[in-house]
Amino acid sequence: MGKCRVKAHVLKNISKPIANWYKDMAGKAFSELEQVDHDYYHNLIAFTTVEYNPADGLVYCGITAADNDILFTFDPASKKFESLHYERVGEKYDVKIHRSLILDDDGMMYGATAGLIEPFQYLEAPGGKIFSLNPKTKEIRILAIPAPHEYIQTIAMDKKRKIIYGFTWPLNKFFRFDLKTGKTTNFEAIGAGPHIPAVDDDGNLWGTWAMFGSSDKRLLKYLPDEDRIDFIRTLLPKMHGNDGGDIDGMLNGGDGYIYVGTVSGGLVRLDPKNAEFEYLGKPYPGTRLAGLCIGKDGLLYGGGGENYNTFVFAYDREKKQFRDNVRLYDADMNASCVIVHHITITDDGTVYAAETDNLERSGFLWEVGRSR
Repeated sequence: MGKCRVKAHVLKNISKPIANWYKDMAGKAFSELEQVDHDYYHNLIAFTTVEYNPADGLVYCGITAADNDILFTFDPASKKFESLHYERVGEKYDVKIHRSLILDDDGMMYGATAGLIEPFQYLEAPGGKIFSLNPKTKEIRILAIPAPHEYIQTIAMDKKRKIIYGFTWPLNKFFRFDLKTGKTTNFEAIGAGPHIPAVDDDGNLWGTWAMFGSSDKRLLKYLPDEDRIDFIRTLLPKMHGNDGGDIDGMLNGGDGYIYVGTVSGGLVRLDPKNAEFEYLGKPYPGTRLAGLCIGKDGLLYGGGGENYNTFVFAYDREKKQFRDNVRLYDADMNASCVIVHHITITDDGTVYAAETDNLERSGFLWEVGRSR
């Protein structure tokens, strides 16, 4: 990235502290926010997933919002956001798109909706949706509710076989949705799943698995041609102390390996052939390495950190060296990103980072590009 500029882009923001929300929301559900406060209902948002589309040059943004207006585009040229009006096709429990936008090779985009339901709402809530988005027409189509009453935390796609995989909340189910046939295979409750899964070059899905109440954490490998799940007893390298290096993000690097960002902030490489890990390093102090993507220059880009100490970095896979560790701080606004949840990169090497879980204001979209 070289010498970089950092800019925060504000889609919506609230006019009073979020601390008031916790008092006002006592005993109420997120979907009832409209009854509590109009400002919170429309303006309390977080950015949770971002996906760049080279065909139109736009960054597609999935957000968390109680009013169901959860899908936007951002134009890097004009610096303007535009709503795609997901609320016209969704329902009141579809309140976020959580690490769940994928651009297919044919130009279509696919996504999934997550929720913030309370236990007493479980049976009345329909469940998260798999949807398609045509970037040319901006048409959104609901394709399936793969796990009734469950909401979808994350998806991955086998673009060759046209299969979308997903993991749900609150019961942490795992499903397979075949785009060609519209058939869903629901594997039911399997324990805590990954924050972001990945599909390897052979079409196998990789994630994580842990039975509720158990400390036995394993890799999940799903082999689609055999319709078989393997639970592999292997652990990531420990970053420090007793930290087991839980997975925060995964990415197929296009070089035969899967790259893993850990909750403790380390970068690790997984070899799908033998399920062995190689520790590559820790690019910044603090925890969380949530966002990973590949630039046109072949470099691996990552984003993470927490508590307003967040960073975007580049990693040279050939030289095994970290480069350009940039803190997400906008000097003009005197603002920092609290937590990086996801990143994407444009053709010119500009990184966009999604900010979530800010307890003082709404989340921003963060831009990191070369200074001109």
